[in-house]
Amino acid sequence: MTDFWINHFNVFIDKGLDRLMLTSYERDVIRPHALGKFEDLLVATAKSPAMLYYLDNWVSVGPNSVRALGVPPRPYGRYGRRYPQRPPRSNPRPNQGRRPSGLNENYGRELLELHTLSVNGGYSQRDVTEVAKVFTGWTIEKPEEGGGFKFEPRMHEPGPKFVLGHRIKPKGEGEGLEVLHRLATSPQTAHFISLKLAQRFVSDDPPSGVVDRMAKTFLQKKGDIREVLGTLFHSPEFWDEGTYRAKVKTPLEFVASAVRAIGAEVADALPLTRQLNNMGMPLYGAQPPTGYSMKAETWVSSSALLNRMNFALALTSGKIRGVNVEAAQLAGSNPAPSDPSVTLSTLESSILVGGVSQQTHDSIVAQVGPSAKKVSHSPDVRMIAGLLLGSPEFQRR
Repeated sequence: MTDFWINHFNVFIDKGLDRLMLTSYERDVIRPHALGKFEDLLVATAKSPAMLYYLDNWVSVGPNSVRALGVPPRPYGRYGRRYPQRPPRSNPRPNQGRRPSGLNENYGRELLELHTLSVNGGYSQRDVTEVAKVFTGWTIEKPEEGGGFKFEPRMHEPGPKFVLGHRIKPKGEGEGLEVLHRLATSPQTAHFISLKLAQRFVSDDPPSGVVDRMAKTFLQKKGDIREVLGTLFHSPEFWDEGTYRAKVKTPLEFVASAVRAIGAEVADALPLTRQLNNMGMPLYGAQPPTGYSMKAETWVSSSALLNRMNFALALTSGKIRGVNVEAAQLAGSNPAPSDPSVTLSTLESSILVGGVSQQTHDSIVAQVGPSAKKVSHSPDVRMIAGLLLGSPEFQRR
């Protein structure tokens, strides 16, 4: 679920200071809320320095704010009273170039389109602009020094805003919290989040019935993610034979499951991350806010499957530096059996727990050489394991 949410609330690692902020983002923002209330997660991401920096909200300034108009702060008089406000300059000083001074709509747009309502959620461009005004002043305290969230009133757009037909009264930081609450409790958000969860755990095109029941739970349980998952995992659609192995693994899922399936010992994970780069899914490397696609069409092609097969064979043959694989451990005995057919049967049971098709079995038999009576067992064990990891059955989860 941490993987699901960090992709849903995507932050690109190679955008400036986000390379330094991503560790805290995953550990302190995403993971603690992965099975909690969606609204809590939404607020946490909205206040995260990583998200504020990634979508440029930390430099978003209201057009009529004190900062934009160049009005200096009023000094305090006796008893904490402010002196009268000086009128704004007729020709305000130009921005000094360190930070943009305009309204930035990046976060407002992605909040509505990707984080909550979805692209078909019934909002307009005006709503995007109004939401952007609501979140002016949500910034970072000294980002170069690792500071956290800060609300800066001088950057905030004054006056009421109108979002999705609702009037948001002026109340500073509270305006953003009100908008996040409305979005987190919206039926459109409930349906969108439920659909994405069903696409992750059931199929790329999940039945509408299970999505509707999940959305109903989402609203009844006030966005409790654990309860929504409970509805999903207890649904007949989740256990239907048609959804068995219906999902193609992403490169991250494939690499992680391959290493786990053969019991490899990882002394250095960096070479594995390089393999993810080769497969088109660098860790935290999705540049657009959409994150990585979870659908098969993105990851299934002849070249992609060839890359996976090459990785699987390199992994089991010990050619991935920093990853140790014992042949005897693969075969489940020491020494490993010398009969390739016995080795194949053993590995099919341990690696492809859910069964293997006759086509996959026959294909591996043909490549191993069924007529071999007595051969050096290690190469056979390693090759058979690699072929099974590259099989269609292992590519699916």
